Amino acid sequence: MKKIYLTLFAMFLSFNANAFVVSPHVGLDYVSTTTNGFGSFDNLNGVSLNAGVKTLGFLSVEAFYQKFKSQNALNGTNAKPESYGIDIVSDTLNLGVVEVLTSVGYAKYTLDGGNLNGKMKDFEGSAYRLGFGGQININENLGVRAMYRYVFPDSNFLKKNAQELTIGLRYYFF
Repeated sequence: MKKIYLTLFAMFLSFNANAFVVSPHVGLDYVSTTTNGFGSFDNLNGVSLNAGVKTLGFLSVEAFYQKFKSQNALNGTNAKPESYGIDIVSDTLNLGVVEVLTSVGYAKYTLDGGNLNGKMKDFEGSAYRLGFGGQININENLGVRAMYRYVFPDSNFLKKNAQELTIGLRYYFF
């Protein structure tokens, strides 16, 4: 019990000393995805909207929604690929202006549109994501970020894997 009191005391003391920093942020990225082994959906281009919170100055939790350009699918159907999920991003090396980032996350990918084959579940899947990249902070509120992510599907949806490259902006509120 004494350890719990000591931990709470240290946490409140660090919070009062402004050592615990919470910085909400939003981002907009261009996304290029290569899906290995999925036929007509091998190359996807789109945008990603991100919202997150950076805590302790080095760890961010980010939710994202990606919408890709419509693709022609089977039987002349127009599919609308999209994905959403959550990533945990860590500043592995923070040099102030330049940050080296690593990430781990989980996402759900869908291909919505028309009668692809009558079984929509064949076109939905979830995946784990690992990534690395960098961010250049233009000022204390604005950063330019580039990330590479390797996507491991936990079903047969993307067949083998997918690779994503994102480039975009982050705005930090404080």
